Amino acid sequence: MAEPSQAKSVAERIEDGMREVGTLLIAFAPLDAALSEGHPNGGVFLFLLLFLILGALLFVGALLLERRRTRVD
Repeated sequence: MAEPSQAKSVAERIEDGMREVGTLLIAFAPLDAALSEGHPNGGVFLFLLLFLILGALLFVGALLLERRRTRVD
């Protein structure tokens, strides 16, 4: 059983989740765009860009939150 000092706080779990989701979006958005059928209005490119930006924001946000938390502690 983990000691109380080793248990992750809610903030740490949220940071881990944000980092994981961001990584998955960055990794699989290009694959989704490559495998999807082309739309005449360029919708695939917009979704690719949206998912890449969202993934990068989540990943960087988690890193910034972690850095802020470790400086405060």
